[in-house]
Amino acid sequence: MDAVWLSDRLKQPDPKAAQRALAMCGLIESTIDEVRSLATRLRPGVLDDLGLIDALEWYINDFEKRTGIVCMFKHRNVPELAGIVATAAYRIAQEALTNVTRHAAATRVQVSLQNAKGLLTLAVVDNGRGFDLQEIAASECLGLAGMRERAGLLGGCLDIRSHPGKGTKVFFKLPTAGNGV
Repeated sequence: MDAVWLSDRLKQPDPKAAQRALAMCGLIESTIDEVRSLATRLRPGVLDDLGLIDALEWYINDFEKRTGIVCMFKHRNVPELAGIVATAAYRIAQEALTNVTRHAAATRVQVSLQNAKGLLTLAVVDNGRGFDLQEIAASECLGLAGMRERAGLLGGCLDIRSHPGKGTKVFFKLPTAGNGV
């Protein structure tokens, strides 16, 4: 509002300054839109309102539109999940897909969520370039560390399988007993 006020006040005495103030208004508006979009992707209301399945479907559709990477989502036998479990699964899927965008050069990703034999399993599998797990283990990858920490805090585990030229598979596995599953 202050930038609009400034632009209006500068129209008469300094048209160039008014133009710059108006450009600031546009930049401020686009920044606000981007922050709102980012906040929604971090914790969409749909996760609270409709649950994990719908939140993942929404995020995966948005991911596909933003990146052009074909993304399929399958789910089977997934019960209502406690908020902390749903949030962890959502954030792990989100980080895995972010890594696909940044590093994999993939054209296709499959995300699956299932509950079988006392285990909730989220899998994100891409057809990208893959990587050497030992090289990644030696580096400081905050995204992977964050996914492992989220899984571990719930008593689950994160398993990553990858080979150069053969894509990457990320599995979040959580025993269902005692985890609000």
